[in-house]
Amino acid sequence: MDTIAKRYAEALFALAKEENAVKTYQKDMEKVEDIFHDQSILQFFSHVAIHDEDKYQVLNQCLKGQIETYVYQFLLLLIKKRRIKYIVLICHQFQNLCYEYLGIQVGKVWSAYELSQAEIEKIQEAMSMKTNKKVLLKQAIDPSLIGGIKVEIDHHVYDNSISYKMGLLKQELLRK
Repeated sequence: MDTIAKRYAEALFALAKEENAVKTYQKDMEKVEDIFHDQSILQFFSHVAIHDEDKYQVLNQCLKGQIETYVYQFLLLLIKKRRIKYIVLICHQFQNLCYEYLGIQVGKVWSAYELSQAEIEKIQEAMSMKTNKKVLLKQAIDPSLIGGIKVEIDHHVYDNSISYKMGLLKQELLRK
């Protein structure tokens, strides 16, 4: 399943590079992922009892002119080849290829509460300086952190949470 998604994502990515439109295709694939993330939509386009022409017509009404022609044609191909059920995985693989190509590292920031966009941008900027690469962080809430933040980028964890510091303090006190 992953190999299928990877092959299709690599093919579309090669086309995006050839067209010098990696960022445009990336935005279009984000739209596609948002749409197909809905299980009922994915089931409709994956259902074998529904004729391909009907699927093409719905896709045409929803997306034609809103995304690049080749991305639209790519979706038609996935329907024709009965691979549309892999579209979310293909989108993930495609995003990873784009991030790698653009020199962006994607990570996650955990906090005990919701961070504002300005706070996330400050953390991204600080982590970009630390890693010497552009960093894009996605937020997650973890109330067990009590306070502070924990950031994971490329399997490196930078923990500046109160719960982590309390654990270090506990270890230090137990040693003495």
